Amino acid sequence: MSSETPTAGPLRMPATVAVTGAMGFVASRLLPRLHERGVRVLALVRPGRDTSALPPSSLLEFREGDLAEPSTLASAFAGAEAVVHLAGLSLVPDFLPAVLAAGVRSGVFVSSAGVHTKLRSGSAEAKRAGEQALRESPLAYTILRPSMIYGTPRDRNMVRLLEWIERFPVMPSPLGGITPQQPVHVDDLVSAILASLERPQAARGEYEVGGPEPITLHDVIHTCARELGRPVWVLPLPLAPAHGAAVLARRMKLPFPVRPEQVLRLTESKAVDIAPARRDLGFSPRPFVDGIRAEVAMMREGRRG
Repeated sequence: MSSETPTAGPLRMPATVAVTGAMGFVASRLLPRLHERGVRVLALVRPGRDTSALPPSSLLEFREGDLAEPSTLASAFAGAEAVVHLAGLSLVPDFLPAVLAAGVRSGVFVSSAGVHTKLRSGSAEAKRAGEQALRESPLAYTILRPSMIYGTPRDRNMVRLLEWIERFPVMPSPLGGITPQQPVHVDDLVSAILASLERPQAARGEYEVGGPEPITLHDVIHTCARELGRPVWVLPLPLAPAHGAAVLARRMKLPFPVRPEQVLRLTESKAVDIAPARRDLGFSPRPFVDGIRAEVAMMREGRRG
């Protein structure tokens, strides 16, 4: 939800944008689209990180710095009009002073819909603290909270489910997969980031971003199976055995489609309200079936995305 009443205005993309998490999954889809718009990117990477995977570009400059070590960030954000933070909201209190000291005026910060969990979660608490640090700052920030991000074999979410269904015809699922999910395609998240950068009404706004509508985990599993051309049987499990199986698989280093903490989260609704993002950002996400069909095609072709 937007924290203030938005004010419409002319679109303007910043000329220079600093991007954290520049070697990650979302950045791999964001950077080409920034380059298409002629935006100069200052890619912040940890010292010693191999950057050869990114193609050289006159619009790309690498800056070394550790977001958790403010002393390494003296000039990391110099010259940037805006920042796109993809490296975790828990780090915001550490590096936000360097952003402000560099005169950066605005930023887009990718959080997670997981901040709404009612389960005990140190990760969620750290993200909430990062969001609160932004609210208390003078920065014209935009917070985006994506649901489960998917879209290419690099996504670390749906690819695990797809690989499981490829290998096994049975999918154990807490409570039979009745809880709503709302996966968001990575390219739709990137579109929301770009809109947040260029639309003045996004300033001081907070938005949930997910798919066009909630679908049950049961339907997610069967949609994936249909696109793979594989049969699958969803095996309903009570929560405690499902969590125990995930814990045991992790300890024994056996394949399992989700981590133990994710099993617990699978019992919580992940439905989100994307109406404010539709209104302010022009957010128009693709149906899950279309996105997962494209991801399956990439897997079949051996493309990482």
